[in-house]
Amino acid sequence: MKYNVPFYKPTYINAFGTVSEEVFYFEVADALNMLEDKFAKLFRQEFTLAVNNPSSGIHLAMCAIDLKRGDKVICAVNSYVDVPESIRHFDSEPIFADIEPETYHISIESLKEVIKKNRSKKLRAVVISHFAGLRQDISEIKEIAKDNNLIVVEDFTDAPAIESNIEVNGDIAVFSLNYKLDNTLKGGMLTFKEKKHFERAKLVREHGLVLANRDVSYLYDIKDVGCDYRLDNLNAYFLKKLLEKREQLILKKKEIAEIYFEQLENVSHIKLPLKSENHPYSYFVVEVDKNRDAFARELKALGIEVGLHYIPLNFTSYYKQKYGLKIFSFPNALKAYQKIMSLPCNAKMSKKDALTVCDAIKKVASKHI
Repeated sequence: MKYNVPFYKPTYINAFGTVSEEVFYFEVADALNMLEDKFAKLFRQEFTLAVNNPSSGIHLAMCAIDLKRGDKVICAVNSYVDVPESIRHFDSEPIFADIEPETYHISIESLKEVIKKNRSKKLRAVVISHFAGLRQDISEIKEIAKDNNLIVVEDFTDAPAIESNIEVNGDIAVFSLNYKLDNTLKGGMLTFKEKKHFERAKLVREHGLVLANRDVSYLYDIKDVGCDYRLDNLNAYFLKKLLEKREQLILKKKEIAEIYFEQLENVSHIKLPLKSENHPYSYFVVEVDKNRDAFARELKALGIEVGLHYIPLNFTSYYKQKYGLKIFSFPNALKAYQKIMSLPCNAKMSKKDALTVCDAIKKVASKHI
């Protein structure tokens, strides 16, 4: 179906312009290093490593901490699937915690309960996913992790920073390099507090391969088991251009979000997300008080594409069967899942597009039962 207002639109990047072939070749040839350096300076991080997509970034983070068979890693039950699947690839066990009902972030109380039930040397880490763009204050989580000897991995995939100096408190952080601004470009970035995690990730990012002789470029050795997580230079070139437009595009998304807040504040059946200056609204998540799927079908009929972020993992076949998870085991996630719906909120939308969405929601809400 062709939507009047689709959920995503690609970003036009005028990357070539009047650049000469020679300059373009040079910039592409060194684009990966240039992107890593620019990201490191922009976000004031010493150890940065680019990868081909954020899911690879999560997997490489697990490599960096040397996750092993039988180890356990805690994550929110509404995490995107790349978090638990990365853990499972090591034959390790994801341990799920419930979420906060307002922010949809991992619940600190649930986290404490999970740690109490799984206290052992096999409990290695906790992954904190900053949901829909809104960053979670993890100061208390850091203290809990320190007391229990846990590594903290921050998942910033949904949370592009509005300001340049993003505050990274975890031991490892994973970012999306398309910043939820463009769904056609793929790339991720990791930052590390400790050099040892950085060096291991860098080693396994390229098959565990190192040059055996610096004077002879074709001789190499294999030091560890790795894979090809590398970001290619051409994508790095375009992502560097997107990085330069990041703040402008995020501000445009916030303008769309502001229209939603103004137009939908008192609309029946709709609960708006938390309003915050520091929220880039990677997803503009509303709650429909009842019959969410019927509401979504009506919007689709009017040409409005919506999304669902994210389905709790205890509702998915693999994790439900593998771990015997029950639907009612995570009451906050269950309640949210029955109601949440993500509206189109991308930097390519016009004010007219946003008002079209609002008019459609008002029309459906006025007849919704």
